[in-house]
Amino acid sequence: MRDDSTSVRNLVIGMLLIAAPFAVAYLLTRGNPNSAVLLIVAVFCAGLALTFALASGLQQVASLAIRLSGRSPRDIMIVGLAALSLLTPWTIAVDVAGLPQIFGWTNPLAWLAALGLLISVMQPGRPYHGWALVAAGVAIIGWTGWAGFMLTTPAFSGLPFTFAPLDLVSTGWYAGLIGWVLAVDAFAARRGREPKLAQPKDVWPLALVPGMGLVRLGYTGRGRIWLVAAAIAVAFIGISVVNDSEFAYWAHYHIAPPDRGRLDVVLATAALALVLVASWIDTWRSLQRREIMGDWLAGVRSRSKSES
Repeated sequence: MRDDSTSVRNLVIGMLLIAAPFAVAYLLTRGNPNSAVLLIVAVFCAGLALTFALASGLQQVASLAIRLSGRSPRDIMIVGLAALSLLTPWTIAVDVAGLPQIFGWTNPLAWLAALGLLISVMQPGRPYHGWALVAAGVAIIGWTGWAGFMLTTPAFSGLPFTFAPLDLVSTGWYAGLIGWVLAVDAFAARRGREPKLAQPKDVWPLALVPGMGLVRLGYTGRGRIWLVAAAIAVAFIGISVVNDSEFAYWAHYHIAPPDRGRLDVVLATAALALVLVASWIDTWRSLQRREIMGDWLAGVRSRSKSES
Protein backbone atom coordinates (compact mmCIF):
# COMPACT_ATOMS: atom_id res chain seq x y z
CA MET A 1 0.00 0.00 0.00
CA ARG A 2 1.33 3.40 -0.95
CA ASP A 3 1.60 5.76 2.04
CA ASP A 4 1.09 9.15 0.39
CA SER A 5 -0.10 12.30 2.15
CA THR A 6 -3.77 11.81 1.13
CA SER A 7 -4.05 8.29 2.58
CA VAL A 8 -2.32 9.36 5.80
CA ARG A 9 -4.66 12.37 6.12
CA ASN A 10 -7.71 10.16 5.63
CA LEU A 11 -6.40 7.70 8.21
CA VAL A 12 -5.85 10.48 10.76
CA ILE A 13 -9.34 11.89 10.17
CA GLY A 14 -10.85 8.41 10.46
CA MET A 15 -9.10 7.74 13.78
CA LEU A 16 -10.29 11.10 15.15
CA LEU A 17 -13.86 10.35 14.02
CA ILE A 18 -13.66 7.08 15.90
CA ALA A 19 -12.26 8.77 19.01
CA ALA A 20 -14.90 11.54 19.08
CA PRO A 21 -17.99 9.38 19.91
CA PHE A 22 -16.12 7.56 22.66
CA ALA A 23 -14.99 10.88 24.14
CA VAL A 24 -18.57 12.24 24.07
CA ALA A 25 -19.89 9.04 25.62
CA TYR A 26 -17.31 9.30 28.39
CA LEU A 27 -18.32 12.90 29.15
CA LEU A 28 -21.97 11.88 29.37
CA THR A 29 -21.34 8.84 31.58
CA ARG A 30 -18.22 9.86 33.52
CA GLY A 31 -20.05 9.24 36.80
CA ASN A 32 -20.14 5.53 35.97
CA PRO A 33 -17.03 3.61 37.15
CA ASN A 34 -16.96 1.62 33.91
CA SER A 35 -16.78 4.78 31.80
CA ALA A 36 -12.98 4.70 32.06
CA VAL A 37 -12.99 2.12 29.27
CA LEU A 38 -14.54 4.72 26.93
CA LEU A 39 -11.82 7.21 27.85
CA ILE A 40 -9.09 4.65 27.20
CA VAL A 41 -10.45 3.88 23.72
CA ALA A 42 -10.81 7.58 22.90
CA VAL A 43 -7.28 8.41 24.07
CA PHE A 44 -5.86 5.41 22.20
CA CYS A 45 -7.50 6.42 18.90
CA ALA A 46 -6.52 10.08 19.33
CA GLY A 47 -2.94 9.10 20.19
CA LEU A 48 -2.74 6.82 17.16
CA ALA A 49 -3.99 9.65 14.94
CA LEU A 50 -1.41 12.02 16.42
CA THR A 51 1.36 9.48 15.88
CA PHE A 52 0.47 9.03 12.20
CA ALA A 53 0.25 12.81 11.75
CA LEU A 54 3.66 13.40 13.33
CA ALA A 55 5.25 10.59 11.32
CA SER A 56 3.81 11.98 8.09
CA GLY A 57 4.96 15.50 8.97
CA LEU A 58 8.48 14.34 9.82
CA GLN A 59 8.67 12.39 6.56
CA GLN A 60 7.64 15.44 4.53
CA VAL A 61 10.07 17.70 6.41
CA ALA A 62 12.90 15.20 5.87
CA SER A 63 12.08 14.91 2.14
CA LEU A 64 12.02 18.71 1.84
CA ALA A 65 15.35 19.02 3.65
CA ILE A 66 16.94 16.46 1.34
CA ARG A 67 15.62 18.26 -1.76
CA LEU A 68 16.79 21.65 -0.53
CA SER A 69 20.24 20.40 0.41
CA GLY A 70 20.72 18.73 -2.96
CA ARG A 71 22.55 15.85 -1.28
CA SER A 72 21.79 12.16 -1.42
CA PRO A 73 20.23 10.38 1.57
CA ARG A 74 23.48 8.42 1.95
CA ASP A 75 25.51 11.65 2.34
CA ILE A 76 23.06 12.97 4.93
CA MET A 77 23.23 9.65 6.78
CA ILE A 78 27.04 9.82 6.85
CA VAL A 79 26.93 13.37 8.24
CA GLY A 80 24.40 12.27 10.88
CA LEU A 81 26.57 9.31 11.91
CA ALA A 82 29.61 11.60 12.14
CA ALA A 83 27.68 13.89 14.49
CA LEU A 84 26.41 10.91 16.49
CA SER A 85 29.94 9.63 16.91
CA LEU A 86 30.90 12.92 18.59
CA LEU A 87 27.84 13.14 20.82
CA THR A 88 27.95 9.59 22.22
CA PRO A 89 30.56 7.63 24.25
CA TRP A 90 33.43 5.78 22.59
CA THR A 91 34.08 3.65 25.68
CA ILE A 92 31.96 2.25 28.45
CA ALA A 93 32.71 2.84 32.12
CA VAL A 94 34.47 -0.05 33.88
CA ASP A 95 34.66 1.14 37.47
CA VAL A 96 36.48 -1.92 38.79
CA ALA A 97 39.33 -1.14 36.37
CA GLY A 98 39.18 2.64 36.79
CA LEU A 99 38.17 3.25 33.17
CA PRO A 100 35.82 6.25 32.80
CA GLN A 101 33.27 6.74 30.05
CA ILE A 102 34.91 8.69 27.22
CA PHE A 103 32.65 10.73 24.96
CA GLY A 104 33.43 11.52 21.35
CA TRP A 105 33.87 15.25 21.83
CA THR A 106 36.69 14.61 24.32
CA ASN A 107 38.44 12.09 22.07
CA PRO A 108 40.89 13.36 19.39
CA LEU A 109 40.49 10.17 17.34
CA ALA A 110 36.72 10.67 17.29
CA TRP A 111 37.22 14.20 15.92
CA LEU A 112 39.61 12.86 13.28
CA ALA A 113 37.07 10.21 12.23
CA ALA A 114 34.19 12.72 12.12
CA LEU A 115 36.18 15.26 10.09
CA GLY A 116 37.26 12.53 7.67
CA LEU A 117 33.63 11.51 7.14
CA LEU A 118 32.55 15.13 6.61
CA ILE A 119 35.28 15.78 4.06
CA SER A 120 34.36 12.56 2.21
CA VAL A 121 30.90 13.97 1.37
CA MET A 122 32.00 17.54 0.52
CA GLN A 123 32.19 18.36 -3.18
CA PRO A 124 35.07 20.91 -2.78
CA GLY A 125 37.08 18.20 -1.03
CA ARG A 126 36.62 15.65 -3.83
CA PRO A 127 40.37 15.35 -4.58
CA TYR A 128 40.96 14.50 -0.92
CA HIS A 129 38.12 12.02 -0.39
CA GLY A 130 40.46 9.05 -0.45
CA TRP A 131 42.86 10.54 2.10
CA ALA A 132 39.95 11.62 4.30
CA LEU A 133 38.66 8.04 4.38
CA VAL A 134 42.15 6.76 5.17
CA ALA A 135 42.39 9.18 8.12
CA ALA A 136 38.94 8.18 9.40
CA GLY A 137 39.77 4.48 9.06
CA VAL A 138 43.06 4.90 10.92
CA ALA A 139 41.21 6.69 13.74
CA ILE A 140 38.55 3.98 14.06
CA ILE A 141 41.03 1.09 13.92
CA GLY A 142 43.39 3.00 16.21
CA TRP A 143 40.72 3.22 18.89
CA THR A 144 40.29 -0.56 18.74
CA GLY A 145 44.05 -0.91 19.13
CA TRP A 146 43.93 1.46 22.12
CA ALA A 147 41.21 -0.70 23.71
CA GLY A 148 43.33 -3.80 23.14
CA PHE A 149 46.32 -2.06 24.73
CA MET A 150 44.23 -1.10 27.77
CA LEU A 151 43.45 -4.78 28.33
CA THR A 152 47.18 -5.46 28.80
CA THR A 153 47.51 -2.93 31.63
CA PRO A 154 47.49 -4.18 35.26
CA ALA A 155 44.07 -2.59 35.87
CA PHE A 156 42.49 -5.10 33.48
CA SER A 157 44.93 -8.01 33.39
CA GLY A 158 44.60 -8.40 37.17
CA LEU A 159 40.84 -8.90 37.01
CA PRO A 160 39.40 -12.46 36.95
CA PHE A 161 37.56 -11.83 33.70
CA THR A 162 38.44 -12.55 30.08
CA PHE A 163 38.07 -9.27 28.19
CA ALA A 164 37.82 -8.66 24.45
CA PRO A 165 38.75 -5.26 22.94
CA LEU A 166 35.20 -4.59 21.77
CA ASP A 167 33.98 -5.02 25.35
CA LEU A 168 35.26 -1.51 26.00
CA VAL A 169 33.96 0.36 22.93
CA SER A 170 30.56 2.00 22.91
CA THR A 171 27.97 3.68 20.67
CA GLY A 172 30.15 6.43 19.23
CA TRP A 173 32.71 3.97 17.86
CA TYR A 174 30.01 1.91 16.18
CA ALA A 175 28.45 5.05 14.66
CA GLY A 176 31.82 6.07 13.25
CA LEU A 177 32.43 2.57 11.88
CA ILE A 178 29.04 2.42 10.12
CA GLY A 179 29.50 5.91 8.66
CA TRP A 180 33.00 5.00 7.45
CA VAL A 181 31.82 1.81 5.74
CA LEU A 182 29.02 3.73 3.98
CA ALA A 183 31.49 6.40 2.86
CA VAL A 184 33.98 3.81 1.55
CA ASP A 185 31.20 2.03 -0.35
CA ALA A 186 30.08 5.33 -1.93
CA PHE A 187 33.68 6.19 -2.84
CA ALA A 188 34.35 2.78 -4.42
CA ALA A 189 31.06 2.79 -6.36
CA ARG A 190 31.70 6.31 -7.66
CA ARG A 191 35.22 5.40 -8.79
CA GLY A 192 33.93 2.16 -10.30
CA ARG A 193 31.68 4.15 -12.66
CA GLU A 194 34.59 6.11 -14.09
CA PRO A 195 35.56 5.24 -17.69
CA LYS A 196 39.22 4.92 -16.76
CA LEU A 197 40.29 1.31 -16.20
CA ALA A 198 41.08 0.61 -12.54
CA GLN A 199 44.68 -0.36 -11.80
CA PRO A 200 45.69 -2.80 -9.03
CA LYS A 201 47.11 0.11 -7.01
CA ASP A 202 43.61 1.65 -7.05
CA VAL A 203 41.89 -1.60 -6.08
CA TRP A 204 43.94 -3.15 -3.28
CA PRO A 205 43.70 -0.25 -0.77
CA LEU A 206 39.91 -0.44 -1.05
CA ALA A 207 40.04 -4.23 -0.77
CA LEU A 208 41.05 -3.81 2.87
CA VAL A 209 37.29 -3.41 3.41
CA PRO A 210 35.61 -6.70 2.38
CA GLY A 211 34.18 -6.49 -1.13
CA MET A 212 35.14 -2.88 -1.83
CA GLY A 213 37.90 -3.85 -4.23
CA LEU A 214 35.30 -5.66 -6.33
CA VAL A 215 33.01 -2.62 -6.21
CA ARG A 216 35.94 -0.52 -7.49
CA LEU A 217 36.31 -2.99 -10.38
CA GLY A 218 32.62 -2.59 -11.22
CA TYR A 219 31.35 -5.82 -9.64
CA THR A 220 29.04 -3.95 -7.30
CA GLY A 221 26.62 -6.77 -6.47
CA ARG A 222 29.31 -9.33 -5.70
CA GLY A 223 31.33 -6.85 -3.69
CA ARG A 224 28.39 -5.85 -1.51
CA ILE A 225 27.60 -9.49 -0.80
CA TRP A 226 31.05 -9.78 0.81
CA LEU A 227 30.41 -6.53 2.68
CA VAL A 228 27.10 -7.82 4.05
CA ALA A 229 28.78 -11.07 5.13
CA ALA A 230 31.43 -9.06 7.00
CA ALA A 231 28.73 -6.87 8.59
CA ILE A 232 26.94 -10.00 9.85
CA ALA A 233 30.18 -11.25 11.42
CA VAL A 234 30.76 -7.87 13.11
CA ALA A 235 27.16 -7.92 14.35
CA PHE A 236 27.75 -11.31 15.96
CA ILE A 237 30.87 -9.92 17.63
CA GLY A 238 28.85 -6.97 18.91
CA ILE A 239 26.18 -9.28 20.28
CA SER A 240 28.79 -11.42 22.02
CA VAL A 241 30.53 -8.56 23.88
CA VAL A 242 29.67 -7.65 27.47
CA ASN A 243 27.44 -4.58 27.65
CA ASP A 244 27.97 -1.62 29.94
CA SER A 245 24.89 -2.37 32.07
CA GLU A 246 26.44 -5.65 33.22
CA PHE A 247 29.65 -3.91 34.25
CA ALA A 248 27.59 -1.23 36.02
CA TYR A 249 25.59 -3.87 37.90
CA TRP A 250 28.64 -5.74 39.21
CA ALA A 251 30.40 -2.46 39.98
CA HIS A 252 27.96 -2.03 42.89
CA TYR A 253 29.66 -5.06 44.46
CA HIS A 254 33.15 -3.77 43.50
CA ILE A 255 33.88 -6.90 41.46
CA ALA A 256 34.09 -7.83 37.78
CA PRO A 257 31.30 -9.84 36.15
CA PRO A 258 31.56 -13.64 36.43
CA ASP A 259 34.03 -14.97 33.90
CA ARG A 260 32.68 -16.78 30.86
CA GLY A 261 34.04 -18.53 27.84
CA ARG A 262 34.63 -16.15 24.95
CA LEU A 263 34.43 -18.81 22.26
CA ASP A 264 31.57 -16.92 20.57
CA VAL A 265 33.80 -13.85 20.13
CA VAL A 266 36.64 -15.99 18.80
CA LEU A 267 34.39 -17.75 16.28
CA ALA A 268 32.81 -14.50 15.06
CA THR A 269 36.26 -12.91 14.69
CA ALA A 270 37.49 -15.97 12.77
CA ALA A 271 34.43 -15.74 10.49
CA LEU A 272 35.22 -12.06 9.82
CA ALA A 273 38.83 -12.92 8.97
CA LEU A 274 37.64 -15.72 6.67
CA VAL A 275 35.29 -13.34 4.85
CA LEU A 276 38.10 -10.81 4.44
CA VAL A 277 40.54 -13.39 3.02
CA ALA A 278 37.87 -14.83 0.70
CA SER A 279 37.05 -11.35 -0.63
CA TRP A 280 40.76 -10.78 -1.28
CA ILE A 281 40.96 -14.03 -3.25
CA ASP A 282 37.87 -13.04 -5.24
CA THR A 283 39.39 -9.62 -5.96
CA TRP A 284 42.69 -11.17 -7.07
CA ARG A 285 40.89 -13.63 -9.38
CA SER A 286 38.85 -10.80 -10.89
CA LEU A 287 42.02 -8.82 -11.58
CA GLN A 288 43.64 -11.90 -13.13
CA ARG A 289 40.63 -12.58 -15.37
CA ARG A 290 40.56 -8.98 -16.49
CA GLU A 291 44.28 -9.10 -17.33
CA ILE A 292 43.84 -12.34 -19.32
CA MET A 293 40.88 -10.88 -21.17
CA GLY A 294 42.86 -7.70 -21.91
CA ASP A 295 45.76 -9.70 -23.36
CA TRP A 296 43.33 -11.73 -25.49
CA LEU A 297 41.64 -8.59 -26.83
CA ALA A 298 45.03 -7.03 -27.58
CA GLY A 299 45.99 -10.16 -29.54
CA VAL A 300 42.74 -10.06 -31.52
CA ARG A 301 43.26 -6.40 -32.39
CA SER A 302 46.84 -7.00 -33.53
CA ARG A 303 45.77 -9.92 -35.77
CA SER A 304 42.95 -7.85 -37.26
CA LYS A 305 45.36 -5.03 -38.09
CA SER A 306 47.89 -7.39 -39.70
CA GLU A 307 45.19 -9.06 -41.81
CA SER A 308 43.78 -5.73 -42.97
